[in-house]
Amino acid sequence: MRKELNCLILILILFVSCEEQYTPSIEKTDGQLVVEALITNQLTKNFVHLTQTRNYNDNVPLLEVSGAIVDLVEKNGPKFRAAESSPGFYVFNSVPESGKNYFLRIGILSEVYESAEVTMPSLPTISNFHSEHVVKKVYVKNVEGTPQAVDKPGREFYVDVPVTNSLSYYRFDIKTVWEWHCDLNPKTFSIIPSYYGWYVFFEKEKFNIAGPKNFIQADKIEKHPLLTISYNVYDYLYRDTLFSKHDTLYAKGCILDIEQYGTSKESYEYREKLNSQFSAVGSLFDPIQNQIFGNIICKTNPSKVVYGYFDLNSYAQYRYFFKLSTPPDDFPIKQVLSYPDLPDSNGIMETQPVKGPPDEIPPPLPPPIWWEKLY
Repeated sequence: MRKELNCLILILILFVSCEEQYTPSIEKTDGQLVVEALITNQLTKNFVHLTQTRNYNDNVPLLEVSGAIVDLVEKNGPKFRAAESSPGFYVFNSVPESGKNYFLRIGILSEVYESAEVTMPSLPTISNFHSEHVVKKVYVKNVEGTPQAVDKPGREFYVDVPVTNSLSYYRFDIKTVWEWHCDLNPKTFSIIPSYYGWYVFFEKEKFNIAGPKNFIQADKIEKHPLLTISYNVYDYLYRDTLFSKHDTLYAKGCILDIEQYGTSKESYEYREKLNSQFSAVGSLFDPIQNQIFGNIICKTNPSKVVYGYFDLNSYAQYRYFFKLSTPPDDFPIKQVLSYPDLPDSNGIMETQPVKGPPDEIPPPLPPPIWWEKLY
């Protein structure tokens, strides 16, 4: 028995001593052009961002491409040259017209890159904005750290959008801002609380795109889901260390900011392929991972790989405000018709930052200019 044990140990030692670390050979991909472009009917929503790829093992940011010549060229018409506003970012001082065809041309040293020809869509609209009660199954960790399925009630928000000959495909960017306040002296019944606060989150797990279903002819896309919001506001609100455990945060409402883009069928299909890869979870039935190419090529050297997709997007913005309540209670939704800039990150604003004698303290500060209320 002892002899057999010694032989087993010797075999294990031989296996360990023969182990060799494997480092796969990864093809170098540095220096290839990456084009990120957003061209709309609004000057503030127009840019072309040029960078170059880096090697897989390089722990450095993408290299910005400066000094390029970037033109938006109208078919059988003029060309519009972009100005470099900051390293790698190029902006135009004019916008494309609906129904006309354009392509992007980029000159970098001796190389010339061109995109496919794209038609500028007509302006997008939302024909109906609505919501309904839903219960979704989500996974949360229990006290032992094991994921457990639970039912999470909430509100699903939808839009109906038209389908026409000039526009049938859409993309949505959604920002949600929860408003809250905290009064450190609730017994004073002050009209203005001690602090205003807000929590910001974006729906960016994948592209939110909408288009006609295959083989279905219709004049509109109905009940396209935008996002789901939990009834429990403390799934979103946070308690800053500024406040003690005895202070209460009061949720005042939620701003839903929707940026709607009219796009093309080709752009829709490109982002649909990207979404299928974003949603892969490592199962047997995941889509096969492969290279997704855009619509930009190097005219002077067709063997060069170019990453990115050029598209023209018609743009519209919608904003709504509501104070969520649990069913069966209904709640009003107010459409906001002004669009001051919303914050991009969480924040707190003290309403009485100056301390001193009462006769020397200025009036409390009002909420931020973008702050909303139902009435």
